[in-house]
Amino acid sequence: MWHLLHGPNDIARDEELAKMKAMVGDPAMASLNITVLDSGALLKDIEAACDTVSFLAERRLVILRNWLTKTGGPRRKAGKESDDTVMRLIAYLPELPETTALVFLEDGTIADTHPLVKLAQEQPSHGRVKLFKLPDDAVRWISDRAKGKGGEIAPAAAQLLATKINRGEKVDRDHYAEDSRLYLRKLDNELEKLAAFATGRRIEPADVELLVADEEVSDMFKFIDAVSVGDGKTAYRTMRGVLQRGESPLVIMTMLARQTRLLILAKEHESLSADQLAQTIHVHPFVAKKLTQQVRRFAMRELERAHGAILQADISIKTGRMDDVTALDALVALLCANRG
Repeated sequence: MWHLLHGPNDIARDEELAKMKAMVGDPAMASLNITVLDSGALLKDIEAACDTVSFLAERRLVILRNWLTKTGGPRRKAGKESDDTVMRLIAYLPELPETTALVFLEDGTIADTHPLVKLAQEQPSHGRVKLFKLPDDAVRWISDRAKGKGGEIAPAAAQLLATKINRGEKVDRDHYAEDSRLYLRKLDNELEKLAAFATGRRIEPADVELLVADEEVSDMFKFIDAVSVGDGKTAYRTMRGVLQRGESPLVIMTMLARQTRLLILAKEHESLSADQLAQTIHVHPFVAKKLTQQVRRFAMRELERAHGAILQADISIKTGRMDDVTALDALVALLCANRG
């Protein structure tokens, strides 16, 4: 059977994927029966992974990350050739072995008109589609999430936490969903800290004031400044400072991906003034000013390469090939080495 799990709420989506991984069988053998392929995977490799017989287990799991939307590179766009490849894969799905579960994992939202969505409607016994939306009410989401972690948070504390972290603006249509994904990850990370601190009692507003700092963007600018001159020592010190404040490596990775994407947009509009850039890509004028200063130090190919390196580090964490701190350290070393 195949599954399409898509949408910007990647916390809920990844938790469902974790349940599917657990169903593969003995955790000691799971890695031998789970294959993760990225957006650049060739059709023949996907089919070969699906057709491989499971090893000492009843089931096999093949995961395709952002393959339908090809978001592995910020400038790639689907054309006729890639559309044909998608249709050939869809044509292969009836031949999918019964022991293999193929999962299309998409950060974006797949349209209802997509052939795969239509196929699921026509053949619900062979495939399913599940959309993971962003919550409309952040405060309610925080309360529900706290309960899911076995804790409780006071309504006033949930409201305070929701306002401590910057969610982004809905008018910023180009990347509001991405900003919201980061927002949820940060809220979830803060809830972990708060629940551990409260040790069984209800989380109160005073706990939020004590443990959750108002969000700053300066660290990412410091990091990019250090990377731009190959200053690995400062880059590491900046990242370690963010970790010591309690941010998770995955959240930091997402912040780096967003910053790199903004630099790519700034590079594409390098002829604009800071004020014009702020209006064009919908960011705060202060952010636009910093972007125009930093982007001069990079070539587009360097930014695209950095974007790809961040993606690979993210995949390494989510697939268990590297622990999160090690993956972040390796990423910092790679980005600085490329500039040295």
